[in-house]
Amino acid sequence: LEADVSYKVVKDFVKSVSERCSGQDVMESLTPAQTIVKIVNEELIRLMGSENQRISISPKPPTVVMLVGLQGAGKTTNGAKLAGLFKKQGKRPLLVACDIYRPAAIEQLKVVGEQAGVPVFTLGTEKPEIIAQKALAYAKDHGNDIVILDTAGRLHIDEALMDELKNIKKEVEPNEILLVIDSMTGQDAVNG
Repeated sequence: LEADVSYKVVKDFVKSVSERCSGQDVMESLTPAQTIVKIVNEELIRLMGSENQRISISPKPPTVVMLVGLQGAGKTTNGAKLAGLFKKQGKRPLLVACDIYRPAAIEQLKVVGEQAGVPVFTLGTEKPEIIAQKALAYAKDHGNDIVILDTAGRLHIDEALMDELKNIKKEVEPNEILLVIDSMTGQDAVNG
């Protein structure tokens, strides 16, 4: 309820878990409580999607990944984690600071980039689409094969944000656009 999940989704989930629990034989190695936890885990995986999706890597580097979402959803942190994962896979990622509005956003990206061992491209308060465009050129010149754009979020969706994201998309034509949301987004995630 706190996360504003659709009532129908919750009702279907509870029904599915209840049906499986009432008919489930207790395995020898699991207690009844462990069996219920196992069933809930399996149903959550089924509900959220059981197949892993990989980021589509461009045959012509660099691959551009654009992170979008509301302020405070975790774009910056997830961008650094994603960059760290690519680095472990032998890629040469570049984090790009396209959030010029939030106080300390650029500094935060530098800190998490350093923790991940990944370089960060910044141009201060230049227009985000220009930052993205220049970062792409920088990546090509310096051998970065993955470019992760950390865009600005807002407290709510507004026209200025949407226009800015469209401009960035138009300038750099990202291979992937990842929507970063937290569990509190609730039913609003399906709007817009």
